[in-house]
Amino acid sequence: MDFREHQDNAKKNSRIIWILYVLLLLVSSFLIGWTFVVGLNLAELYQPGYEQYSFWDKFSSSNIYIFNSKNGQLEILAGFSAIAFIVQGLTTAAGFFKKSNGHKVALAFNGELVTEDNADELGAKQALNIVTEQALAASIPTPSFYLIPEEGINAFAAGKKAENAIVAITHGALKNFNRAELSGVIAHEIGHIVNQDIKLNIQISAFVFGFTALFFLARFIFYSAIHNRRMDARAKLAMFAAAIIIAIIGMLTVWMGRILQAAMSRQREYLADASAVQFTRYPEGLVQAFEVLKNGKKSTKMENPSSKEYAHAMMFGIGGELFATHPPLDERIKRIQNNS
Repeated sequence: MDFREHQDNAKKNSRIIWILYVLLLLVSSFLIGWTFVVGLNLAELYQPGYEQYSFWDKFSSSNIYIFNSKNGQLEILAGFSAIAFIVQGLTTAAGFFKKSNGHKVALAFNGELVTEDNADELGAKQALNIVTEQALAASIPTPSFYLIPEEGINAFAAGKKAENAIVAITHGALKNFNRAELSGVIAHEIGHIVNQDIKLNIQISAFVFGFTALFFLARFIFYSAIHNRRMDARAKLAMFAAAIIIAIIGMLTVWMGRILQAAMSRQREYLADASAVQFTRYPEGLVQAFEVLKNGKKSTKMENPSSKEYAHAMMFGIGGELFATHPPLDERIKRIQNNS
């Protein structure tokens, strides 16, 4: 498989994951609407006169009643589902704009902007020159360059558009990589910019953040029931049950969202590796950088609290099998060597 074919496969897999994201959003919105409508029906069935029926009889009847087209409950279900969809969508939009500024992301890691005027260190000057070289090779505007005060070896790109993107590497990466290795690492991050992965990363992160709106909704329902003195005990129990169900739906959607986020991230890492080789014309530079970390003697861990939130955007990451945001180094090396 050549790099062009590999890039096409990575993009195809990314599209499939996006479709799954949208389906997850639609399913979660439907489940919220269903929870509200079933809850309203159960509240009616717990009025005097229905004592002889068990909970499961009432639950079954509530669901059957929803899908009876003559009583208008389908429209109510659609309305509640639409509201849940809009709430999650607005939360997603808030998350998107929060993380769109690459400079703010770098500053969240206490990054230092490196320019020709303040690049006193030889290594920093060299890295700045590499950023310029690789941006030229990729035919994009030169991104701003930040140094992150972390001893762990890592790097990332951030920013919504190529015109205002940034590339950041840690002091650990600057100290442990030679010029060829550093070129491969920086070219990889330039690859993320060219492939619009930084915008994609923001969108993915915002999408997962949007699912957290369900936790706020569950909390609102829970506290509304507690502080409403005019509501009877049965109605409060129904609201508590609804809050618990919505919280569980929120937990499951966030969990599934993070699995999809990790899967998308792994595909884009392969794509950026391929792009890095195209820009540097020297596959061994990136391979050697991976070899530095392969034996486990060098750490990629970052101490800054923001590192967990942006783990998917880092060049090197750690995590469990389902939530691993990066492919194994052995697999990345194998793909580069087989395709070079």
